[in-house]
Amino acid sequence: MKKIILTLLLLSTSGLIFAQNMDHENHKNMASSEEVEAVKKVLKAYKNALEALDVTGTQKLFTDDADVFENGKYEGSYQDYLDHHIGPELGHFKEFSFIDYKVDVQIEGKIAVAFETYNYKIVTGGEDSRTIERQAVATSVLKKTESGWKIMQNHGSSRAVRN
Repeated sequence: MKKIILTLLLLSTSGLIFAQNMDHENHKNMASSEEVEAVKKVLKAYKNALEALDVTGTQKLFTDDADVFENGKYEGSYQDYLDHHIGPELGHFKEFSFIDYKVDVQIEGKIAVAFETYNYKIVTGGEDSRTIERQAVATSVLKKTESGWKIMQNHGSSRAVRN
């Protein structure tokens, strides 16, 4: 009889702990869905700026000490990347479009990690106009600041589209 009572007590206690954990996980997931959307909004704003060929004001999407990596190379701070890489390049583009863009976001406290997959197409201007199509991935690490989510590290890579 003692074994039956102990087993029932153990089962009911386990059930209570499981229910409390499930309630905590559900609450955590509900609360983070708004945060996930806030992170996606930052990434979308950056993507939209690239597609508009105008990165004016995008510094506000990045932390002051943000780092950028591209295709196996450290590009420096976001400001360096803006001044010496992506900013000047956009001036030579007629089109920069993202195709089949998907993003997955995971949040742990005040840090978010985003994994983006997409294809992109660049059409250059001028007499030697050409079209570049690439398959790409990017990982961004964002930090929640007093003024919202900001990208603190971005690493993108691409390769020729495979059919």
